[in-house]
Amino acid sequence: MELVARRAPGALFAGAEPAHSLGTPVSVTTIYLIRHAQSLPRPEQEEADWALSPLGEAQARGLVPVLRALNIRRLYSSPYRRCRDTLAPYASEAHLDVVLESRLRERRIASGWISDFRAVWRRSWEDFSFALDGGESSWTCRQRITAAVEAIVARHPGETIGVGSHGNAIGLFLHYVDPTFGVIDATHIRTPEISRVLHRDGRFVWERAFSAGPAFEALATDFRDTPGVVA
Repeated sequence: MELVARRAPGALFAGAEPAHSLGTPVSVTTIYLIRHAQSLPRPEQEEADWALSPLGEAQARGLVPVLRALNIRRLYSSPYRRCRDTLAPYASEAHLDVVLESRLRERRIASGWISDFRAVWRRSWEDFSFALDGGESSWTCRQRITAAVEAIVARHPGETIGVGSHGNAIGLFLHYVDPTFGVIDATHIRTPEISRVLHRDGRFVWERAFSAGPAFEALATDFRDTPGVVA
């Protein structure tokens, strides 16, 4: 898909030009990108198995009224445990299935544990082709999460969808929408985080100014507070 970025008040766009004629109803799909709650990384575990921290478990419970207010009726998630566990309390209350989508998984940084992530994090945003041995480049991750979101939208046009994923992957999708989105913006993605993206006229619209409300703001934390993370 050809990338076209345009600015409008409070919104950023990516995708194709609108093809509808004046007066034709436009289907708008609302996507809430939900970064998982605070996790508990352990070097002896596979990353996919990392659980939520005790604070993260409380944050997941606190998300229930927040997500209810957003009227989310479809849920998709990365298969990684921390994402599934973040959405589980709301899914249970709302009687919704959580569909696992492997392309929503986090970017694989390396084949093993990295104790200090700072240099890798900066270089990954400076050079999208950069990848450590056994790792994935930013370009590759951006391509697959974009394909995943596009496929989800194609299945549920006009609906309101929650998409559970990870900080690096979500940041790279937002970079697809706005190529000026960079390392500073990505560092501001909290645990948990909720970003709203609309899909209409064949393109994505990121509502940069969106806020999920004061209850959400009270529970979100800086991802650098995650136990054991140096970033």
